[in-house]
Amino acid sequence: MKTVVKLRWLILALWIAAAAALAAGAPDMAALVRDKGQITLPEGYSSSVAGELLAEFKASGSEGEGEKEISAVLVFHRDEGLRDEDWKEIERGIGLLKEGRDTYGITSVLTHFDNEELKEQFAAEDGRTVLAIVNAAADGRTAAELRDDLYEALAGVNVEHYYTAEWLINEDVIQSSQDGLHRTEWITVILLLVILLIVFRSFIAPLIPLLTVGISYLVSQSVVAYLVDWVDFPLSNFTQIFLVAVLFGIGTDYCILLISRFKEELSHGRDRTEAIVETYRTAGKTVLYAGAVVLIGFASIGLSAFSLYRSAVAVAVGIAVMLLALVTLVPFFMAVLGKAIFWPSRGKLEHRDNALWGAVGRFSLRRPLWALVLIAVLAAPFLAAYQGLTSFNSLEEIGDKYNSVKAFNAIADSFGPGESMPAEVVVKAKVPLDTQQGMAAIERVSRELMQVDGVSAVRSAARPTGSAPDDFRVANQMETVGSGLSEGEEALGQIGEGLSEASRALGENAPKLEEAAGGVSQLIAGTNELKQGVVQLGDALKAIESGLKDGSKGASELAAGMKQAQDSAEQLAAGAAELQRSYEQLGGGLQQLKRAYGEAAKQAAGLSDGLARVGQGLSGLARKYPDLQSDEDFIALQGAVSELEQGASRLGDGLAQLNEQLSGIASGLNQANAGFRQASAGQAELAKGLRALTAGIGELQRGIARAAAGQGRIVGEMTSMTNGFDQMIEGQKELQDGFVELNGQLEELTKGLTQSADGLLQIKGGLSEAGSYLNGLAGERDNDLSGWYLPDEALQSEQFRTILDTYMSADRTMTTFQVVLDGNPYDERMLGTIDLVKEAVKRGIKDTPLEGAEIAVGGVSSMNNDLSHVSGEDYSRTVVVVIAAISLILILLFRSVVIPIYVMLSLLLTFSRRWR
Repeated sequence: MKTVVKLRWLILALWIAAAAALAAGAPDMAALVRDKGQITLPEGYSSSVAGELLAEFKASGSEGEGEKEISAVLVFHRDEGLRDEDWKEIERGIGLLKEGRDTYGITSVLTHFDNEELKEQFAAEDGRTVLAIVNAAADGRTAAELRDDLYEALAGVNVEHYYTAEWLINEDVIQSSQDGLHRTEWITVILLLVILLIVFRSFIAPLIPLLTVGISYLVSQSVVAYLVDWVDFPLSNFTQIFLVAVLFGIGTDYCILLISRFKEELSHGRDRTEAIVETYRTAGKTVLYAGAVVLIGFASIGLSAFSLYRSAVAVAVGIAVMLLALVTLVPFFMAVLGKAIFWPSRGKLEHRDNALWGAVGRFSLRRPLWALVLIAVLAAPFLAAYQGLTSFNSLEEIGDKYNSVKAFNAIADSFGPGESMPAEVVVKAKVPLDTQQGMAAIERVSRELMQVDGVSAVRSAARPTGSAPDDFRVANQMETVGSGLSEGEEALGQIGEGLSEASRALGENAPKLEEAAGGVSQLIAGTNELKQGVVQLGDALKAIESGLKDGSKGASELAAGMKQAQDSAEQLAAGAAELQRSYEQLGGGLQQLKRAYGEAAKQAAGLSDGLARVGQGLSGLARKYPDLQSDEDFIALQGAVSELEQGASRLGDGLAQLNEQLSGIASGLNQANAGFRQASAGQAELAKGLRALTAGIGELQRGIARAAAGQGRIVGEMTSMTNGFDQMIEGQKELQDGFVELNGQLEELTKGLTQSADGLLQIKGGLSEAGSYLNGLAGERDNDLSGWYLPDEALQSEQFRTILDTYMSADRTMTTFQVVLDGNPYDERMLGTIDLVKEAVKRGIKDTPLEGAEIAVGGVSSMNNDLSHVSGEDYSRTVVVVIAAISLILILLFRSVVIPIYVMLSLLLTFSRRWR
């Protein structure tokens, strides 16, 4: 110590130089706290695993391994309710964010203005708060810089607005701790100065502890900063507070002990050097031992797994620096100032015993058992009141003056506190989950989570809005199918009635076809008679022609022959006219019948298609509900529909064939009509010739030669008429055969239509029963009974693909669940809910494609829950390590076992009397 006193000025210079150099070049502690001072968890804890899985989840998206993206919730709020002009300002603000993508690094803005379906989640029912999700790329910016840029993007928006997110709250926590640190430093200095003034009753003595500890604090903080920057030394936002509290606390205590001992040594008449040497030989040894114990205690905390506990190791560095300052700087002040340290205190310098503590000590020595009883009585209330609660509520630590907390409170008031920071469950399966089985498993997990006490909503790929879509509930689907079956039942009833009417109409037309066939027979007979008349007429005309040529007939004989020919021609014309009318009526009837059969064929085809769709619907129903495949009534219903479909198909084919035959009959009739028109044309020529012949009787003498020529032309035309009648008779025979065949097919068609109508009535009854069954199931509101089913067409839709992109990884093997808690996510009660959430997920994935998947829960509540577990586990282990280390040091120092046990019991009792 004499060497220290001798080199005191050099030592002071070294301290000043070291402090200045270290402070000038040391990394910024505040920046280090933001970068490396976040409280982290050891590997294997749920929130740590969730963070890794979420990083993998985001990396699997389109952005790949690009720049880290940070999300924040933007809150627009007015306590009195948003006005119309506020809504316009909010929309303008959203537009400014979108326009500032390049300027402020904003990657996306999610708001209900772009997607009306999000309005319930983003616009509060109380009309006071509107939310938006803003994503931005860090681009090398610190959290504070990114926060400032986001606020700058909304500069000029005249609606109260704030951002909040876990990273923003953490940033405000760090800022609050820095502000608190500065306040603590000044408060500590002022309080210590007051206490030291009271203790020493001197203006100079209080400065020695403050300067010594102050320099120790500055140096140790710089050393810790270098260690953090170079070797990732443990650090948290509480490290500096630890340093201030411990260094100024025990440092001042040690200085008081040393200065008081120095004062006492001076009172014994020793000079400064001898007093300093004696002080450090006695009190100095005590300070060294005490400091070493504290140093070892804090150093042993470094064996903890909890980063917050390990960050207290910095105190060990501070104590080492402070012990060095106590044995170098304090002797400097003692040697330089001497008795002046205690100015302006007057009187003797010797140390006087305290009467109170002397009495307490003497009582403890004389009555040790009663002393222990007294201590037990005093300690009992404190021990009973101690609950051992640990708070992780960062919001309570920093208060509501920060914007992130204001935003959180606005969300809590308008939407519920859990909406601001929901827990996020991450599940990594072994198979893709974008299947009906995978989605059903996700919905099952969602339902299990909704049963957890403390959970208010769950958002997942199966329920993106927080509630299961009604369209995916089997009960609603059954209700829809039941409605469809009812409509099908009505349609089948109408088809059955139409078929019955068609059957009756065809039955009524059967006699008409028989009459038509009989009429055709009469036409054939009449045509043969007409043909015979024409032949006879031809013979008569030939005779006339012969008479004319021979000139052997007289005019009177010729007149009689002409009269007979004229009568025959008139009869022939009248028969032809009647025959022509009959043919026209028959042709018109055939056209109507053809149109009727064509319409019947269309109805039969429509019936066949309708029955085919009913069959497909029943098959799809059987696949959705496997129990129906063993139902005899359902199987009979499927068979009846299949038979009716086949019968309707055969009916349509028969009607089509009948139409073809009618077309052939119509063609034959058209051919007969063509022959008849040719015959009619011949008759017209005949009548014309006969009139000319009759008119020319008077000119017989003058035109015999001309009459013979005309008669020859008439005879020639008679041959054409005869050929026309032959063609007409052939057509009539084909028509008759067609009517006979049509009549037979009509009977079969009538019978088939009757059977089809009966079958449709049976199907109608079966559909009615099926509809009643499905409506009964739809009325069952039990979720387990009503079930959940995602149609494949919905799963493959573009809209649902977008939902899957949000809640699933690119390879679809990972999915997330946003679990909204019904309380403050920082609240102690919510921490226990996380454990229930984990158990619910494990129950939900059992016997599903998710079974055996990796599960983790992230979010503030999960992290704090893990912190609670790890701190509790680490606390017990750390206490044991610290007690063991301190006990070992005490045994070595005292070379005794009893004294260390007494000291440790006293410390443990003192520690247990903490009041929370």
